[in-house]
Amino acid sequence: MVEIIAGKFEKAMKKGFISTLTLMVLEIEPMHGRQIKKAIEERTFGCWEPTDSTIYTILKDLREKNLIRSIHKQGTDEKTITYEITDDGKDTVAIMIKKEQEIRKSMRSIITSTFGIEDELNSTELNEFFDHRSPFASVALKTEIETLRVLEFQRTFLKKRIGVFNKKLQKIETKITKLDDKNRNEEVS
Repeated sequence: MVEIIAGKFEKAMKKGFISTLTLMVLEIEPMHGRQIKKAIEERTFGCWEPTDSTIYTILKDLREKNLIRSIHKQGTDEKTITYEITDDGKDTVAIMIKKEQEIRKSMRSIITSTFGIEDELNSTELNEFFDHRSPFASVALKTEIETLRVLEFQRTFLKKRIGVFNKKLQKIETKITKLDDKNRNEEVS
């Protein structure tokens, strides 16, 4: 039962992220469904690869909420539906970005206190990492140089985390070994 509930939360979160990302890419320029899907994949470095059915379900939902509208874009065939963001859609994006930043700030506090990240990275590096971890921040990356810089930083950050986890794992292994030895010695006695 708990797994079903967690699955529903996950599905709602993904839908919310993809809806917001869809609005964000449409803020840049009007696009049709396949272009939106590709833009989301590119801007999230392949972390979000929505299915065609997901994209078209999201587009239908956004259209029903009057956050986007369909238009005819010159140079496309009659069957291709192009979408553009409405003023309500733009207002929604602004609110969602603000809310996402608030949530990320709370998560940053939880993660840094739980895993002690602040000890390994100065606060500037940490803030930069968290700012670029956001799927919403990725949409703003426009150049290959910006993308490269973010990816290099994420690589460095993750390598540092792996080092910390390996040290913690070693401590746990040592403790387990000591406890196992102690238990065996007590059983022999």
